[in-house]
Amino acid sequence: MPEDAAEKVSPIEPIEVRAGNAKLDSVSVTNPQGKQVTGALSADKTRWTSTEPLGYGRQYTVRAVARSADGKETRKTVSFTTLRPDQTVFPSFFPPPSITTVGVGQPIAVIFDKPPADRAAAERALKVTATPATEGGWYWWDDRTVHWRPKEYWRPGTKVTVEAKIYGVKLGDGMYGETDRTLNLTIGPAKIATIDDRTKKMTVTVNGKTVHTFPVSMGRPDSVTVNGKKISFITPSGTYVAQEKYKVKQMSSATYGLPSDAALGYDSRIPLAVRLSNSGIFVHAAPWSVADQGVRNVSHGCINLSPEAGRWFYDNFGYGDVVTVSNTSTRLEPTDGFGDWNIPWEEWLEGSALR
Repeated sequence: MPEDAAEKVSPIEPIEVRAGNAKLDSVSVTNPQGKQVTGALSADKTRWTSTEPLGYGRQYTVRAVARSADGKETRKTVSFTTLRPDQTVFPSFFPPPSITTVGVGQPIAVIFDKPPADRAAAERALKVTATPATEGGWYWWDDRTVHWRPKEYWRPGTKVTVEAKIYGVKLGDGMYGETDRTLNLTIGPAKIATIDDRTKKMTVTVNGKTVHTFPVSMGRPDSVTVNGKKISFITPSGTYVAQEKYKVKQMSSATYGLPSDAALGYDSRIPLAVRLSNSGIFVHAAPWSVADQGVRNVSHGCINLSPEAGRWFYDNFGYGDVVTVSNTSTRLEPTDGFGDWNIPWEEWLEGSALR
């Protein structure tokens, strides 16, 4: 057990009381309010070990009574104080815990509310368990965000548990984890929409079987310059992962620097919109471009579908489902939304703090 008056004791290291050549009659570890810490006594009654973490910055008192083979009783009481962090770091997940089923392309993000000074320690405290077992790895997106993705798309039906066991973990510069958190996910069917700019068509497969082919219109082959910034409307080629979706989404060109009252500007309510990127690329219904779908690209970058096709896509695609675009003249930036799949695997592995 800790020495009497010990300070800065780790709250996650078990408190152990040993009786030596005697047997323990009783052990209690209590906080100032008298609440007792749970623990377990060994079968031979020579060792007691706490089985729950302690609080930060709290004083605890250990009282132990042992009895030797000849009946001699020994009592011992010690008090100690656990460490008090300078700062605590809280982990959040994406997808959030309210989302329980995701598509085969969904990366897992852990977002810390403060940048951990020791990324390696933070990463070691994270664990992804999948059934069936799935090869994957962590990649630091920025100083607060780390993503985990499999080497290949998830297998449909996979059960995934994500653990951020950071409570009591030293994260550098006086920082410690605030709390442990767990996320449970199930991987849904493999829904993949493949769009080829040469054909102007979207082919949708579910678990490898083609279920729909829809004509599309993507970003027009054009650009404008506003205040010295070039704004391209071309839809980038690459692999996208569906994120959020809206029955109606207010969209404005002003969000990416093009005034809504400019010649090509807009500020409109768009129906049945599924977000693919942070930069504002959506798949959505576009009744105004039906005549162009399958023929030419006329959008500002979004993927236009007919109202009927847009309804089907909105109803069936969601978190983690995959959309790939090919044969356009620009490439999707990996950091634009969940562009994780656009980073080669060997490069992905180098993004770990443990490499």
